[in-house]
Amino acid sequence: MRRPTLSLPTFLLLSSIFLFHSLLPTKSFEILPRSSNFGADIDGFNITNFLNSHDSIRLDSDPAVEDVPGEARVTVDALKRALHEHRFLHFPLQDGLTWQDQLTFVQLFGVAFDESLHPNRVPWEGEKDPRVAVFSNNKNHGLVGVGVEGFHSDGNVVEIPHQANFLYCEQTVKGAATLLAPLEEVRNSLPEELLLNVDFTSSHVDNLEKPLAHHHPASGRPTMFFGLGTLAGLYKKDGETLTREETDDINDKISEAIEKVGPYRHEWVAGSLLVMDNLALVHRASSETQATDDPDAIRIMRRVTLAAKRPLRRRDQTFEDYPHRCNDEICLVSLGRHIEAGADHSFPGVEEGNELCRGYFHQTSSLASLTNKELARMAAEIAEELRMPHFLDARKYGTNKPTIRWGSPTTEDEWNNEYPWDDVSGQPNDCDGPGTEPCIFIGPRGKWFDFACNPKRSEGTTPGPEITWGEREMFDIAPLCQVSLEWFHQNENEVQEKREL
Repeated sequence: MRRPTLSLPTFLLLSSIFLFHSLLPTKSFEILPRSSNFGADIDGFNITNFLNSHDSIRLDSDPAVEDVPGEARVTVDALKRALHEHRFLHFPLQDGLTWQDQLTFVQLFGVAFDESLHPNRVPWEGEKDPRVAVFSNNKNHGLVGVGVEGFHSDGNVVEIPHQANFLYCEQTVKGAATLLAPLEEVRNSLPEELLLNVDFTSSHVDNLEKPLAHHHPASGRPTMFFGLGTLAGLYKKDGETLTREETDDINDKISEAIEKVGPYRHEWVAGSLLVMDNLALVHRASSETQATDDPDAIRIMRRVTLAAKRPLRRRDQTFEDYPHRCNDEICLVSLGRHIEAGADHSFPGVEEGNELCRGYFHQTSSLASLTNKELARMAAEIAEELRMPHFLDARKYGTNKPTIRWGSPTTEDEWNNEYPWDDVSGQPNDCDGPGTEPCIFIGPRGKWFDFACNPKRSEGTTPGPEITWGEREMFDIAPLCQVSLEWFHQNENEVQEKREL
């Protein structure tokens, strides 16, 4: 049975009116999309109060994502999904937010980037933490002249650009603004041949290249990566360095596209936080941010950026490059040969797994939901072909005769609870007590295994699930994705056309 999906307009409508609850003793908050479908305001959410409600977060100076309490995790996941959908989130009325709380809040989403790793920037002598950058129009209060070079995404001088920027306004001056432009719309207004196989290069770092046009690694939407003005070096096309005139011509057309789309101008108010999806938009500080005509008018901004895990990539491979099986509606595709395991071989998590599927294939892709025996057989063939376990978009509820929810609590399957668990190892077993292993992977002989959704953190244990597959002990688990057969064929044709250009 094909997994039910929502049309994009219906999905956006439901997402726009949905009221997200933080599951805290405080009130709920609301995500209010802007009429332009670019950006959203977060109403009724106070970051300081949110952190105060979770003592375990405050007690840990560097909270890891997997350590975030379940109730807080629900809120953070909702905000992350909203960020990918709307591309920037505005949190007003955050007066008194300390730099420590700003940093802690960012780390609920991932790892905060060390700003000292930017080779083109000298640290400000008054900084409190290398992960918290301070910008100003007065050198006594922060770094000056930052962000005015031209429209850009942050992290254009490091190998892996940042996921997101968390920019807080402590003090502002008249007219100070940040301009934001949506990259999907900018890219769609440019001819494909202009962007094909072109790499952005940095003017500050030699041999640092990133695909000018690519797909967002978490949402799968078309996007771009660049820095205009003094940030741009000489671009490359098909590996060959372009001239300054050729590079400037591309940048001029990008600038024209930005103006055609119409950037949003965010006028700053003290005590507000702007969270930007760094890979879905470009931004630029207005000239007023550097105003010095009034010595008593001081602007102070704090920025913390969210580090990314993987370099940007093009979709220039066909499905023949990925182990896959298809029926009349769905293709199951393995990322086992394409995703490098972390240094500790830890499980990336279902949320990140879904992001990987969208980033590699299509914005409607997801981890696989094996809702019937045919899909389970296809998945078993892939797992046996690679001799590698694959995790699914599934949650197990209960230990004895458990039920499985696929992707959404409303998605049904045809198993009647007779799932192909691995009886030899006593699956499902919830090794550390009821409910401790709610995630599922498919292993040898197509059998299913339950496991904890987060890395094991006890001393002396490996971080991921362990099974015996022949003579190999394995605890790296690959994402198994699903895409529609219609998009499968469409992608094959598009890749072939690009190769012929």
